Amino acid sequence: MNAPENPYPLLAAPIEVGSMSCRNRILQTAHSKLFMERGAESRRNRDYQRERARGGAGLLITGNHLVHPTSPSRSFASSHATDAVAANRRVVDAVHEEGARIICQLNHLGANEVPAMDTLTPFWAPSSIRSHTTGDIAKAMEKSDIEELLAWWGQAAELSREAGFDGVEVHMGHGWLVHEFLSPIWNHRTDEYGGPFENRVRLAAELIAELRRRVGEDFVVGARISLWDGVAGGLEVEDAIAVARTLSGDGGIDYATMTAGGVQAPPLYGSPSDLPNGHLLEATARLKAETDLIVLTVGGMNRPAEAELVLADGIADMVAMTREQIADPEFVAKVTSGREDEVYHCIRANQGCIGRVNRGLPIGCTVNPAAGKEAVFGVGTQRPAESPGRWLVVGAGPAGLKAAVGLAERGHSVVLREAAEEVGGQVRLITRTPGRERLGLLVSDLVDHLGRLGVPIETGAEVSAATVADLDPDGVVIATGARPARSGFTIARPLRESIPGVDSENVISAWEAIEGVDGIGEDVLLLEDDGGRYAAGVAEVLLDGGHRVHLVTPLDTLFPNTRFTGDMGLLHGRLLGKGLTYELGSWAEEIGPDGVSIVTLATGRSVLRAVDTVVLAGAREPADELYFELRDARPQVHRVGDCVAPRGLDHAIYEGFLAGRELWSTEQRHIPLGALETWDAGEGEEAMALVATAGPTLDG
Repeated sequence: MNAPENPYPLLAAPIEVGSMSCRNRILQTAHSKLFMERGAESRRNRDYQRERARGGAGLLITGNHLVHPTSPSRSFASSHATDAVAANRRVVDAVHEEGARIICQLNHLGANEVPAMDTLTPFWAPSSIRSHTTGDIAKAMEKSDIEELLAWWGQAAELSREAGFDGVEVHMGHGWLVHEFLSPIWNHRTDEYGGPFENRVRLAAELIAELRRRVGEDFVVGARISLWDGVAGGLEVEDAIAVARTLSGDGGIDYATMTAGGVQAPPLYGSPSDLPNGHLLEATARLKAETDLIVLTVGGMNRPAEAELVLADGIADMVAMTREQIADPEFVAKVTSGREDEVYHCIRANQGCIGRVNRGLPIGCTVNPAAGKEAVFGVGTQRPAESPGRWLVVGAGPAGLKAAVGLAERGHSVVLREAAEEVGGQVRLITRTPGRERLGLLVSDLVDHLGRLGVPIETGAEVSAATVADLDPDGVVIATGARPARSGFTIARPLRESIPGVDSENVISAWEAIEGVDGIGEDVLLLEDDGGRYAAGVAEVLLDGGHRVHLVTPLDTLFPNTRFTGDMGLLHGRLLGKGLTYELGSWAEEIGPDGVSIVTLATGRSVLRAVDTVVLAGAREPADELYFELRDARPQVHRVGDCVAPRGLDHAIYEGFLAGRELWSTEQRHIPLGALETWDAGEGEEAMALVATAGPTLDG
């Protein structure tokens, strides 16, 4: 049988980047993972990088590797850490064995350092400016500091070459130190390193020259360059082109990786779902046209057809599909072998990846529960069922869909029943809110996989205890989700179980507001203590429907959880621009015929506000009745997702994934702290023992 023709010949074509040859033109850019162990790369990162190399990536860029003790962090590896070279070599060897290339990104975090806690060293920056991340004032670097930095950065490049990396990349974006020197936002110096462009670019040029002196011409040197700052008065595309030109040519960089924004404009580099695919391509094309550099482009692309067109149009030479390969490490192999329909797509919610990292947690993925846990859950670790049986999955939301896929892949006969007329659960509501349409990919991908597995999905099919008795399956997974709580309870007022008057006819749930039920008045009061996209989406749907919306929250910031996912600025600008008004640190005291009494929690003072409709965007409660009805009546009854406890999409998918592998007990599910990172934890089958311990069967 002939192999299927590759539909993307340009993506699959090899490319020479300096002294390095890549097998194709798809890469994964450097991204924070927080897998570091004792300052050096860990086994967890080795496993993660190897999975993407095995999945077909042409080039991986790993980072940040910090180059100097004034840039200490518990989150990132240090190039000068004890055993750094040995640890790096293990990562490099694993990637090379799978046929990919790997470059080490080198960085200094500058004024926007993430403190190491044990070291009270002043932050280094071009000027004495306040850190955007900590509020501390940085030390303006002296000339001797710059000379020291260049020496340490050069040493880091030498150590990277010693470890076997194919090259190094200097991070010049995202508000870190080199970017701070380039940008007038942070660089207020009056010496030869500040003022006009030719002075602000001096550090970057001296740095590249020092790296070339240390590693020679036969080792790849690149730079990650910000196309623009996204802040008034900051760098613009013309400046990025000038930076690229200055650093290219003889003895200069071999390539440039594009990015944009920084700590003051995170949506530009975090590319949340609100931004269109390829939102940096126009600026990238300008830079490519005006330089002779190999250009690596980024910008939220997840469709290979888009990437192929980028190459065909000469916009860039390689295309980064970073989060796509977090979501599906076999992405490259699938799309270049005619199996694109098998891809699990990135939904750009930024919850499992950027959102976790910004909370100080190791990277994961909403779509791919195995991301960062490759030793125990990676490709090839799923085992066939020892005793294939008949399973009933009740509920076709994310948790139920994921459980059904896993059970069927392992050889069970699965039937999936959903009470609603459509599958998707709460994701159906999420996709009706602005900027979240692409989350529907999560559902459609799972449905497509179930179709290939031959699993029937029965919609409009209520399931009762009698139904289960009639079907008599060997096992049941309950994934019946949650429903909106109607009490108006908030943990900010824990002794009040409900708001007086909350059962009034003009009080509706957030779900009803999204669905557009009849009778929503002109003036709407939105009560929310979620702090994330759930409440923001409800508010925007109402605003777009022509309603005046006043939001009341006990929280101290508007949608504070969106800070972690990088979309807070976008949401604030969009919703406030549409007329949203709000009160922080407040809640409803009582809902009456004349309006809602709103109390300021810090003072206890109340104000009556006249409204037409009250919308509750607070807690949800588990729809767990069927589970408890069946739990003691049948063997092998388990529950997953929101019917255990209403939480986020990540939890639903993860629990469905565990259910698909029939990992039910606490012992089976537990991954000991540090076990994925340490090199001494063993390899292969020993790592699998982490989740192979049998224990008493518990509900999910």
